[in-house]
Amino acid sequence: MSRRTGAVSRIFVAVLSHGLALAVVLGALAAPAVAEDHALCFGDESGDQGSDQKEANVDQAAVDQRIAACTAIAEDDTQAQRQRIKAYFYRGAARDDKEDWDGAIADYSQAIALDPKATSALFNRGTDWSNKGDYDRAIADFNIVISLEPSASDAYSSRGSAFLRKGKIEAAMLDFQQAIEADPQNGDAHTGLGTAWSKTGERDKAIAEYDKAIRIDPTDFIALVNRGIAYAAKDEFDRAIADYDAALAMDPKSADAYANRSAAWIGKSDWARAIADANKAIELDAGNVDGYYARGVAWANKDNNDRALADFDKAIALDATDARAWLGRSLTRSRKGDSAGAAVDCRKAIALDPKNAGGCDVGPGDAKAPAAEKASEPDLSSLTKQIEATGRQIRSKEAAAQIRDALKQQVSGDVPGAIASFGYAISLDPDNAEAYYDRAVAAASQGDNDLAASDCRRAVELDPQRAGACAALMSGQQIVQAAGTQNQAAQDRTAARILVDRAGARLAKYGVDGALLDFDKAIGLDAKNADAYLGRSRARALKGDQAGAGADCRRAVELDSARSGSCDQQAAGDEGNPATAQAPDVGQPKLAGAASVPQTIHPNLAATDDTLAAKALETKDQRALQAILGGDAWLDMGKYDKAIGSYDVVIALEPDNRFGYFGHGRARAATRDYGQAIADFDRVIQLAPNFAAAYSLRGLAKATSGDVDGALADCERAATLDPKARDAHYCKGMALHAKGDAARAVAAYTVAIGIDPKADASYYARGMARADRKDYSGAIADFDQALKLDPGNGEYAVARKAAVAAKGESGEAGAAEGTDLRAAMPLLKRGDAFYAKRKYDRAEAEYSRALALAPNEPSTYSARARARMQQGDYDGALADVDRALEIDPSYITAYYARALILTKKREPEKAIADYNRAIEMKPDYAPLYFGRGSTWYSIGDFDRAAADLDRALRLDSKSEMARQGRKLAMAAKEKALASKKSGGMARQSDRQTAASDEAPQTRGSESAQSFFTRGNALYDKGNYDGAIAQFEQAIALDPGFAPSYYGRAQSFTLKGDYDRALADYDKAISLAPAEAKVYADRGLVRMGQHDGAGAYNDFEKALSLDPKNVYGYFGRGVIRTTTADYDGAIADLSKAIKLDPKFAGLYKARSRAWEAKGNHQRAEADRKKALSLGAE
Repeated sequence: MSRRTGAVSRIFVAVLSHGLALAVVLGALAAPAVAEDHALCFGDESGDQGSDQKEANVDQAAVDQRIAACTAIAEDDTQAQRQRIKAYFYRGAARDDKEDWDGAIADYSQAIALDPKATSALFNRGTDWSNKGDYDRAIADFNIVISLEPSASDAYSSRGSAFLRKGKIEAAMLDFQQAIEADPQNGDAHTGLGTAWSKTGERDKAIAEYDKAIRIDPTDFIALVNRGIAYAAKDEFDRAIADYDAALAMDPKSADAYANRSAAWIGKSDWARAIADANKAIELDAGNVDGYYARGVAWANKDNNDRALADFDKAIALDATDARAWLGRSLTRSRKGDSAGAAVDCRKAIALDPKNAGGCDVGPGDAKAPAAEKASEPDLSSLTKQIEATGRQIRSKEAAAQIRDALKQQVSGDVPGAIASFGYAISLDPDNAEAYYDRAVAAASQGDNDLAASDCRRAVELDPQRAGACAALMSGQQIVQAAGTQNQAAQDRTAARILVDRAGARLAKYGVDGALLDFDKAIGLDAKNADAYLGRSRARALKGDQAGAGADCRRAVELDSARSGSCDQQAAGDEGNPATAQAPDVGQPKLAGAASVPQTIHPNLAATDDTLAAKALETKDQRALQAILGGDAWLDMGKYDKAIGSYDVVIALEPDNRFGYFGHGRARAATRDYGQAIADFDRVIQLAPNFAAAYSLRGLAKATSGDVDGALADCERAATLDPKARDAHYCKGMALHAKGDAARAVAAYTVAIGIDPKADASYYARGMARADRKDYSGAIADFDQALKLDPGNGEYAVARKAAVAAKGESGEAGAAEGTDLRAAMPLLKRGDAFYAKRKYDRAEAEYSRALALAPNEPSTYSARARARMQQGDYDGALADVDRALEIDPSYITAYYARALILTKKREPEKAIADYNRAIEMKPDYAPLYFGRGSTWYSIGDFDRAAADLDRALRLDSKSEMARQGRKLAMAAKEKALASKKSGGMARQSDRQTAASDEAPQTRGSESAQSFFTRGNALYDKGNYDGAIAQFEQAIALDPGFAPSYYGRAQSFTLKGDYDRALADYDKAISLAPAEAKVYADRGLVRMGQHDGAGAYNDFEKALSLDPKNVYGYFGRGVIRTTTADYDGAIADLSKAIKLDPKFAGLYKARSRAWEAKGNHQRAEADRKKALSLGAE
């Protein structure tokens, strides 16, 4: 029976594998005793297939025999427990073959009961829950697997699939991304991520992920079908059909693939082929709704309304909730003159999918169409992702609840219980920095320094801002220590400030108890910290402890009289009996601007910050705090109406909460409702007269509304209150520019840039002011900087081009007569649009037309060069950037582009010269260092490569490409060094030995030998391009000299050119078939290319020729680990270690095998040994 899948527009059906791959290798268990029942039950443990592969060829008789054999072992209490665990596991796997999910789940549960850490059983049980549609239980099992094996890629991708089916798109995407990070070759994860992107409408991103999945496994049926669906949705029907053809070659009995291809033929108006494919889909699966629907559409287009109606009738009978079929039948009935029937069907189609409104005739006016249903709110995980703003993307609600419980336990003195609860939170959300840090603090208080250190390291990995707190904790400066020396007192005050900040975050995320714990400790460290008392007063008020809250507030005022405003406001809010105070109706909050009973305003002179801690401290009602954070999240996402709604809730709950009005004003300004925005900021300033940000934003709103004098007054007030506020000076510049004082505007923008040199808007604004002063060179420099910070901003690009043109017209640059930049602008935009669509030939044509109108614009030459480079026309591209530099020798973009072109032309030295020139001009531009570092890497200068990539990372810490590039450079350097030591691949001695082995071939070819020797010397220096050139000369002189091919193959390998490396290894083997080292090296390259079977055969061959070949054991051991043959892997890696005990990679690989077997102690020992030998 074909799986029923949901459809998208024009009946394109999304396919998601419903049969998740099962992990059928238990590993980590001792080999069974030799007995017939054991052999039949356990079978070939390294060769079982997942259920997705066995669906078509399961031998039911053999499965039943296996179940019987496993039953005899599993239910025999005299058997060793580990054997029974295996028997239950394999019986579950056999029942999976029969699609007996309930029976399989029962067996896996038995295995788990005997061994709660049996991750394979947990994984398979989670898969079967998913097969049954019980995604919550599936996710729970995958959570446990991830907690036991945090790098389990399959568990992340399977959990992502479960989230996807629950409609938790963002949670699913994060899991798929995590799976890919753990294993970039996890094709299922790429396919799943592609499906998630499709569901968000990001079809290009979806196609990119499907492409990766198909590159990993060209036979990936699901990726092929899903990519076809994505192409079809883009109206690229030929590509879609090609993918469906490939999928059907994999599975010619897939009804869904035929139905999808039928839909694509419909897109091409090929009704005959559409009907043929739909017929085939229905033949394979008589219940295939999409097949009937597609055929109905095709018949209708062939004007065969009766057959179309029959198919729509059948589709509705099979699935009465399919809105498409009702709509199709409505339109067909209308064509046949059945107006009444058409109207009935139309109303049903709209009821099922309100988007159909207007697509059909609902009949007379009194037969109203159902109102469109309200769109569902986004998943809460999406909101949480935006709220927490800590670099984390989704936090588990269950984990947050566990953290709250743990903090309560810690407050009550049950520290061991708190540690356990923190651990459970970590199992639910393995990337929760708060949980790790809290457990570290609790563990340290119990003297468990090992756990504390481990948790602190993990917390800092997840949230680097915790580094200071963790360093203090692990150096013994825990918060329970008493102040001793003057230095100790200063450290305690610092720790207290950290705790107050963290308490604010905890109050927002985990409730009052955790915040109270931090405030208590902060006061214990620094009894004069007014913020701590004020914060604890808020927390106590939320707990209902009004007396304690009042006492804390009074103490805060004693320590800092500026806090009186906050405490007066709280006292006013707490008057009366809190038990009987009526909460406002937050379901229908009053609008921000609605009239209300006048209230006395209590200005808070100390309210100056816009931080999470300030929001938590000043907000009394937890619901209001959540609404503030929710509004901020909607605002960041650009969903201004939803943001306004959230801030309305805040104002209804706490009419004097400045953050409600402040957010409301920001959202109104974003919608260009400047009048309402100014009113909101007026209210904020009444409540917080010293809040600089409110003056800045009100000033900007006034400037945009034409009140220039009022704007300037506000902006100057903001700058007075906070001289280091970038926005205050930006606001001032904007007001001055609007008044016509461009010189003072430039000065104000310059101050803003000095405060925040990475704010692109400030450079753009200063550029505009400079242009008004006719300082076009300065303006161009500013626009360049703005574009560097925001390269895709079309407004900045247009402004730069206008400045360049104006500069030419003013005589500062030689613009040719007849230059018409205004006429060229539409051509440039069309060129950019074609380039974005990867239609590089058409982009080039548009840029050429633009250059005909404006021949002295360097950026247009640079753009055309980019398009030409994408087409492989490097000479044409080079000519364009050369011309751009003739026009403007300071045009950095052209130097950068020329460096890229020269790299493509294999002229790295010239490319580096251009990078050097560009870096001289812009020494803080990360991409230039990345480009130069990559070029150094390509010529084997790994020290310089690493230095440049380090610099790129310092300038742009988020550059994943620079981070990965540096790792590659360091790895290549290590490999090059290893070539000079024993046990390393690609040693000079290996090549020389190979040369001597081939001595008969070298007779009469001394010149070839000379080139070969020079190639070796260059290789050992890391100059792989030079080495390749020498080896090529040797091959030209003596094509039968195997060592030259071997040397060139190794050089290509270290350059990452694996296809050429494999070709050379193949040639070397054909000439010298008895060289073990060549097989071993080829196996390593094949392994890197994910050709596991080919690599394994090479390693086997190498070991048969040379039983002491280190890399043969290494490669075979790694592959055995990936196939769950952990004992075999450990045996191989141990032999390799005996042969080369200083090869760090061997210990690192063996640690993974030990870890998979559950022997964490030995795994840790191997990891430490690897680190001691220099492994990263």
